[in-house]
Amino acid sequence: MKVLIVGATGYVGTAIDEALRRNGHLTFGVARSDAAFEKLKARATTAVSADAAKPQSLVKAAASADAVVYAVNVTDADAYMVDSNALRAIRKGLGGTEKTFVFVNSAWIYGRTGDEPAAETTPINPPSMFVRRVELERATLEMTRLGVRSLIVRSGIAYGGGGGLPAMFVQSARERGAATVVGDGKNRWATIAVNDLGRLIARAVESGRPGRAYNAVNDDRFSVLEIAEAASRGAGCGGATTTVPSEIMGQYGECLTLDQVISAERAKTDLGWTPESPSILEELENGSYATALI
Repeated sequence: MKVLIVGATGYVGTAIDEALRRNGHLTFGVARSDAAFEKLKARATTAVSADAAKPQSLVKAAASADAVVYAVNVTDADAYMVDSNALRAIRKGLGGTEKTFVFVNSAWIYGRTGDEPAAETTPINPPSMFVRRVELERATLEMTRLGVRSLIVRSGIAYGGGGGLPAMFVQSARERGAATVVGDGKNRWATIAVNDLGRLIARAVESGRPGRAYNAVNDDRFSVLEIAEAASRGAGCGGATTTVPSEIMGQYGECLTLDQVISAERAKTDLGWTPESPSILEELENGSYATALI
């Protein structure tokens, strides 16, 4: 298939691109700057001049693809408006074609789950930062009535390759001698290796069932404190950690302190996917983060 990736130069978008190409697909990445063009060129991905913040530029690009994956980490002041307008443009490009659209969201949309693993049918209780992303999911699934094979992937916190959110623990340990934990660290994170996430999304493009959401997490249930301690050991700080109150980080702090247990059984059953990578503790202590230039 010819797959357009919106967000192809990002941390997750890169893993999606690599997974799709390994499976024999032809990938095209949206680029809005010279730096993005060069990054895509360096890995032999065809660049398409477009921008999620300029939605009209996505219509033709989406129409020319067999499938579109939207995995953008919008940094504009009104992220919801950018995402919403971009989805409308993609809908315009794909409507009536029965082509595939995959919207990549965060599992943070569930809010606090408690000990019972959240499945895709579990009622969501999003933190304030994610309330409007519920509308983006709704807009995605509504595309199925307009002749688009649309579905959602809800990702846990991605790690690996020395990047992603967990790199903050390594950076704080190296700079201050202790990995900084937001909150008390007793809450659990739902995690997934970025390579496993890329593989799952590639499977969703190929065989995901339209109108469905898929959780993308591994089976680990580590607390944030355990994760931070592993990062500290990997950074040569002996497991030392320090804490800061979540309130100082506003809505983002609320997300970082969510206690989540999430199930990916649907992805395993529908897509034939299983996680294959080392755990986040192994990766932080002995893997890519130990030598990454963070």
